[in-house]
Amino acid sequence: MFTVRTQWKVGLAALLAVTLVAAPGAVVAKAPLNSIAEARQQPLGSTVTVVGVATSFTGAFFPNDNGFAIQDGKVGIYILDSLDADIQVGQVVQVTGTLTNSFGQVLSVDPTSIEVLGEANVPPPHPVKTGEVSEETEGRLVRIKGTIVSEIEDDAPFGFKFAVDDGTGPTFVFVNTGTGIDVSELEQGQRVVIQGFSGEFLGEYEVDPVFQEDIRILPSP
Repeated sequence: MFTVRTQWKVGLAALLAVTLVAAPGAVVAKAPLNSIAEARQQPLGSTVTVVGVATSFTGAFFPNDNGFAIQDGKVGIYILDSLDADIQVGQVVQVTGTLTNSFGQVLSVDPTSIEVLGEANVPPPHPVKTGEVSEETEGRLVRIKGTIVSEIEDDAPFGFKFAVDDGTGPTFVFVNTGTGIDVSELEQGQRVVIQGFSGEFLGEYEVDPVFQEDIRILPSP
């Protein structure tokens, strides 16, 4: 098990400052630490070491994979596997692995090591127009508000899919089976607020909620 819990939450910057101070004496060789923003600029196949706050838990996107997402400030990235670690939202995680693409160009890290450093506040979802969910938002938590403009499509065993539009263009919402989110109350024509991971699947940008409360149905006007 990789999970290490603390009894308090601290800021990510403060936690990193502590973890990056070397003890006097022995010198321990480590892979250089990349910010997530720096890692996202590296060529595919590069080895990166990144630190961020988990914005989804292990298995939230099952059965696609057993990974999770992390974010540092305004930039995030997906980790393809938890390596049997029970990662929970709000944990600060250091990951070393290979930069790769997954499921239609989602930039991801295929991990070789995962270490939980502590806990921190989860970054708030970034409010965006539905037409703005794109490569620019990929990897981070976002929040959209609009009308469901398609039927709720059952894409078993992977989950449920539907489109939301606020007038700037539709974006897809994908509710993964691993989240356990109940979509039975959703229907075309409802106004909703949805937050989740900004991802991409086979060339289509989407928002992937993580918890039931990430989907909120608004009152009819």
